[in-house]
Amino acid sequence: MKTVNTVVIGGGMAGMAAGISSARYGMNTILLEKYPQVGKKLFATGNGRCNLMHHHPLRYYGDSDFAASVMGDSWEEKLLDFWNGIGIPVRFDRNGRGYPWSEQAGSVVDALQAALKRENVGIYAGRNVLNVSTSGDGSFLIQTEGGERFQSQRLIIATGGAAQPKLGGNQSAWPWLERLGHHFTPASPALTPLITKDIKSISGLQGIRIKCRIVIKDSRTGNELHAESGELLFSEHGISGICVMQCARFVKSWYDHVDSDETAEACIDLISDRGFSFSDIFQELIRRKESFSGEDPVALLRGFCVPRMAYAICKQAGISMRGETNLDLSNEQVRLICRTLQAYRIGELSRQGFDKAQVMMGGICCSEINPENLESRLCPGLHVAGELLDVDGDCGGYNLMFACMSGLKAGAYRRKHD
Repeated sequence: MKTVNTVVIGGGMAGMAAGISSARYGMNTILLEKYPQVGKKLFATGNGRCNLMHHHPLRYYGDSDFAASVMGDSWEEKLLDFWNGIGIPVRFDRNGRGYPWSEQAGSVVDALQAALKRENVGIYAGRNVLNVSTSGDGSFLIQTEGGERFQSQRLIIATGGAAQPKLGGNQSAWPWLERLGHHFTPASPALTPLITKDIKSISGLQGIRIKCRIVIKDSRTGNELHAESGELLFSEHGISGICVMQCARFVKSWYDHVDSDETAEACIDLISDRGFSFSDIFQELIRRKESFSGEDPVALLRGFCVPRMAYAICKQAGISMRGETNLDLSNEQVRLICRTLQAYRIGELSRQGFDKAQVMMGGICCSEINPENLESRLCPGLHVAGELLDVDGDCGGYNLMFACMSGLKAGAYRRKHD
C-alpha cells in the first residue's frame, strides 16, 4: 500500500489543477486517472481550441450562489495568473472567450502535464478506481482495478460528470460519495442540441445557419422559459448551435421524463435582433408585394433569409406555395408571413442525451460542500471539485474555469494537523 498526504482521483481540468495546487502547498500528492493519459476531455474543448475562460460576468446554473462563492471576486486575475504561471498566455476574442495563444488544446494539456511533473505530482494513469472507503484513523483507502491500494489523509475527487461518455464521462464516483454520506441532484444532459417530432417544421432546412433570437416556450401555457441570441443550425433531426444548446436545460427530455406531459416549443425570431420593428418589416413586405407582384412569395423575404428558409416561413404562414404570386396575396397574408418571420415555430422538442451533451447538470448537493476549500461538511478531509458538483455553466469557457478554480481551491486547502 502506498501512503501519501493527498490522492486526487481524476485527470481532467479539475483534477490536474487540484494536483498542482496540492503539491504547491507542500503535500505529497498523487493523481489517479482511469485512462492512459490525463486531459482526454480537454483535447475536445472549444472544438480543439480549448476555450479556457470567459471575460464576461458569470453565468452558472444549479447552485449558482455556490458557484459565485467558489469563483470569488478576483477569479479572472487568479485564473490568468495560474495559466500564465504554467506557460499558457490567454487571449480574448471579441465575444469575451479566452483561448491559449496557440489555439491548440494540446498545448494546454502539455503545460498542465509539465506543471504536474515540476511539482513532483505522481501521475498514475491507466488506474481505474473501484472503491473508496475510510479507515478508523480518518484516512482514506483507495483500491484500483489492478489491485493497487493507496492511503491518504486527504482525498480530492474530481472525476467529472456523465457528459461525453466516449471521452470518459461517467458517474463512477457517485456510489463512493453516497457511502460517505453525500446526496445528489439527479443528473441530466445540458448544453445539447435539440431534436423534434415536428419534422414538417425542419423539412428541407438541414445545413442552414441563421442569425436569430430563439425563445423556448411551454407548449401548454405559452409562457417563455428562456431566450438566447446567436447562430442557429438546422440539422436532420432538429436544431443546434450555441444559442440552442444554452436553451436546452429548459427543455425536458423524452427519455428522462417519459410520463411527463410537459412539452416545449421554440420560436425563432429573425427580426428583433436586427434593429427593426415589426411595423418596419411589414411595411417593407407590403412594398415588395407591389414591386415584385409577378414573383412567388419567397421573393418577399429575399435578403432577410435564404430561399429555403423563406419557403418554410411562407408555408408555416399558411401560404400553399402552389403557384401563387405576390399579386395573389392579401395584406393579411403578408402580415402572417411577417409574424412567422418573427416567430417561426418548431414544436415537440427534446434535449439529446449525454453522448451529445457538453456538460452534466445536477450532481452532488453543494450545501454539503464548503465553497472556500471544497471540503465536505460531512466527511473531513474529503474534497470534491469540478463537474461532480451541482454547478453547470453556459458555453464559452464557464465550465472549464469553474473546474479549474474549484480544483485549485480544493488542492490549496491544508488542514491544521497536516
